[in-house]
Amino acid sequence: MDRKGTGSEKKRIRAGVVISLIASMVFMLSSCTTYNSFKGTFIDKTNDEVEPTITIGVFEPQTGRNEQKGKEELKGIELANSIYNNVDGYKVVLSKVDTQSSVSATETAVSGLIEMNPVAIIGSAGEATSLAASEIIEEAKIPTITPSATNPLITQGNEYYFRASITESQMGQGLAEYACEELKSEKIGILSLKNDSSVAAIIDGFESKVKKLNDGSSSSIIARAEISPNNTKEMQDAVMLFRLKTVKVLFAPLGAEDMDKLFSIIEEKDMTDIVFLGNRSWGDEAFINMMSNHPNIKVVFPYETVLSGTNSTSDAITQEAQRFQIEYAGRYGNDDIPTYNAALGYDSYLLLINAIHTAKSLEGEDVRAALLDLQGLKCSTGEFSFDQNGNVVRSVTLSTIKDNKPVTEYVCEGEAKATKLEEVEEQQKEN
Repeated sequence: MDRKGTGSEKKRIRAGVVISLIASMVFMLSSCTTYNSFKGTFIDKTNDEVEPTITIGVFEPQTGRNEQKGKEELKGIELANSIYNNVDGYKVVLSKVDTQSSVSATETAVSGLIEMNPVAIIGSAGEATSLAASEIIEEAKIPTITPSATNPLITQGNEYYFRASITESQMGQGLAEYACEELKSEKIGILSLKNDSSVAAIIDGFESKVKKLNDGSSSSIIARAEISPNNTKEMQDAVMLFRLKTVKVLFAPLGAEDMDKLFSIIEEKDMTDIVFLGNRSWGDEAFINMMSNHPNIKVVFPYETVLSGTNSTSDAITQEAQRFQIEYAGRYGNDDIPTYNAALGYDSYLLLINAIHTAKSLEGEDVRAALLDLQGLKCSTGEFSFDQNGNVVRSVTLSTIKDNKPVTEYVCEGEAKATKLEEVEEQQKEN
């Protein structure tokens, strides 16, 4: 490890070397266990009396509007740390701060976190808070992974920020492949809310992929409509347009409340043969509960679940996913069903300690390089590799809802790459 020091620090390093050798022997003896997707990489916690420590910082919202997602991610992070809390003889300690779902609180919390000298950082749930931390993290040169934030600005231009989740543009690409290649539809409609910039990236990714799959033509997108929030009249007019155009696939990345109203109109007009495509929020509890009112409508959305993999083309259920499920139930109880955000928090931690082990260093530059060099590491949500902007490169998994839970519907054939911000802006100009 590249850490300088004298006196007691050297003693700690020598102790770390001895413990590392012992831990390595223990790991070799346990390499035949069921959960061996990380053998040769991670060292499970030991019972040694004395261990040198390293810190991984965590900034997640534990209060405020992003509280639920933050607590879900923290559950996954803490679970991973309880299983894999020793890397190369160093005990891994979590240092956690609350962003309060606030930009100003995040800036203060992350600055304080950096003063604790963490080797790496995980955070956060929430696009704005992750963006607020980006400049601070880059200046400190500490490798950081956001489990779920998807805004392209978070990682773009920042060499030290990575993300465990695919971006909105990648999700849009996956949905377009499903519509064009799996459903072979030439009658696609798009419905969006007016002045809703939050879905711009997923729509742009969808449209650009449709063009690519149709030799530069977007002719298969035959109808578009924008509606105001809570405007039933505009929604009814949009439905009549889609009916007139005989739309068979409708991409409508709206929230649960708006989609509930839309589905009711669709049912009244006897148009339930349409397949509806949406965004990742459709895997949330609120949307799933709403869908119990519309059992005859099929929805498909980007969502990777570690709980169900019913499609034979999917290999997303890795051995580490099995371990995640079993250990999660053991720690939090069988009634606490792990969310995808929890799995992303779990994977973010695993990715960092893998990089620390591979780098054989505690220096931020070395750990960052190890993350970039990572190829196909299997975690609970699938295999991980990163592009030069810190975005994960992987196949997009789409889910539907069966028996009131998300299950795998389709896994894209190729790996989706995140669209650069300038490419998104160019696409918006074209449209």
